[in-house]
Amino acid sequence: MSVKNKLQIILITYNRANHVRHTLEQFFSANSPVVDCDFIVQDNNSTDNTKEIVGEFAKTHPNVRYTQNRYNLGISGTIARAMEVANKDYVWIIGDDDIYDLSNWPEVENAIKQNEKVICIARYAIPDEYKDDLAYQLFQLTFITGGIYSTSLFNNTTIRNAFDNIYTLFPHITPVVQYINDGGKIYVVDKAISDNGWTPGNGTDVSYARGAKFDELYARTANMSWIVGYCNILSLLKDKELKYRAINRSIQYKDIHNGDAGFYNAMKQWYGTNPNALMQLIDVYMNIDADHRKHLLPLIKENLFGKSFWKKFKRIFFSIKKGKEYNEVRILFFKFKRRKHGK
Repeated sequence: MSVKNKLQIILITYNRANHVRHTLEQFFSANSPVVDCDFIVQDNNSTDNTKEIVGEFAKTHPNVRYTQNRYNLGISGTIARAMEVANKDYVWIIGDDDIYDLSNWPEVENAIKQNEKVICIARYAIPDEYKDDLAYQLFQLTFITGGIYSTSLFNNTTIRNAFDNIYTLFPHITPVVQYINDGGKIYVVDKAISDNGWTPGNGTDVSYARGAKFDELYARTANMSWIVGYCNILSLLKDKELKYRAINRSIQYKDIHNGDAGFYNAMKQWYGTNPNALMQLIDVYMNIDADHRKHLLPLIKENLFGKSFWKKFKRIFFSIKKGKEYNEVRILFFKFKRRKHGK
């Protein structure tokens, strides 16, 4: 069986007709090595002319198919949907605004023929010296277009986990984590095939909530961010040291937080004073290493109890140490109990 019969490419999109056209032009140029692969456009209920543009290509390429979700499932929901419907030996789920260099495609074909289960085809987050480091590989695979996956990794549990993790933004990582837990290794190409086509300030709306009423989403979804989603996904890892290193890699990355200071500032800005975002803080706290936890804990306390509580607690604590009246402590905790029960 040839590689073209083993690989299915699924492009997910929503209201980006011009991006879709550019992507299709890259894949269906005269010298494209994937021009004969099964190609599906999974449209997330777009309201623009995406369907018509795909139809233009389908006229000359019968392997191109268009499907449209009845409702907008969100970016992550459509990723999970693509994982569920994939029916070839391998699936490559791609975004609609990325860029491709298919000159190194023979290496991908060889990896497929060698039955590699996870093929990482992006390299912008993996320096050469860390090519074999799972922490870097996992971080790179958060880029949806950066991975080609054997559908043998998909089963009742991994796909269930994918759907359960739609809110995390990275449902496609769930089979990879399970594969690593089982001792699997990730194959990384020498030369990148795909790259992230989005750059800050280019005018492209990359919000995961596009197409939904943001203020009507559940709080956990509405307050989701990159680092919170990644921490949730990596909570499935059995190797805790690997989990910490992978999360730290993302914290240090220039386009995520660019270091610890940026990470702490982002946590404070996004979640520090938001009473509906405590779960996000806890999700991160439970999955980062001890050094990062000690810096995040005060923010959780502040979010949970408020600044005034801790100021009063410290004042009374030191008063007790100096032998002052104990009655003030009882008053404080009575007030806290009333607040806890909403009275």
